[in-house]
Amino acid sequence: MKVLISKKTGNYYYYRKGTGDYHTKEGYLTEEELNSSKSVICTANQGGTREFMMFDANDFDKIKKFKRGPQMIQAKDLGYVVARTRINKKSKVVESGSGMGVATTFFASLVDKVVSYEIKEEHHKIAQKNVEMMEIDNVELINGDINDEIENQKDIDLLFLDMLNTQDVLKKDLSGIKSGRYIVCYVPSITQIQALVDVVKDSDSLYLEEITEIIARNWTVWEKVARPNHRKEIDHTAFLVFIRKY
Repeated sequence: MKVLISKKTGNYYYYRKGTGDYHTKEGYLTEEELNSSKSVICTANQGGTREFMMFDANDFDKIKKFKRGPQMIQAKDLGYVVARTRINKKSKVVESGSGMGVATTFFASLVDKVVSYEIKEEHHKIAQKNVEMMEIDNVELINGDINDEIENQKDIDLLFLDMLNTQDVLKKDLSGIKSGRYIVCYVPSITQIQALVDVVKDSDSLYLEEITEIIARNWTVWEKVARPNHRKEIDHTAFLVFIRKY
């Protein structure tokens, strides 16, 4: 996949190799032009020309073309999960709530193996399609309930839960999680956190380390303009609850 960025408007366009000529709302590009250089110039729809910078798509670009489904977890939250838990190329991640496969594919690019559960068949199929698009081979996608399977999983470095009734998983036998490693719960409401806290409080193998919310604020800097972007995104996405296994 190629990424085209208009030097005039800053708009992004995504082109799949081998699909022929490409029409954008700013102009027309031939397949030959798209395969020839890092910068392409086309005839603009309004007359004149438009120049595009062209790059090979990275993983962040490809996610923008994912088949859509449930709400997508944001990069700001995933980045903090990785920084906080320190998972690495030797780690095993078990996830519940594959959704669109955004967290699944992000973790898979960093760790040795990801096992991801999704209880809804429709969402499971979306995740399958998106994982295949990313050409990842260290992911096992399971259409099922993690509550029925978690006791069979071993050597877990991170258990990532993005699902309803997260507290039910915490009541299971979690001996498969390595001592000192993490359970991270991605929950949208504070009332859900209270249910988690009640379970952890009664557990002799879990310790609540942190409850946090990540806020990102983008800025525009152009010529004499320097200001925060007008709010298009929602500040609050979810709370991150970090629970340590001992």
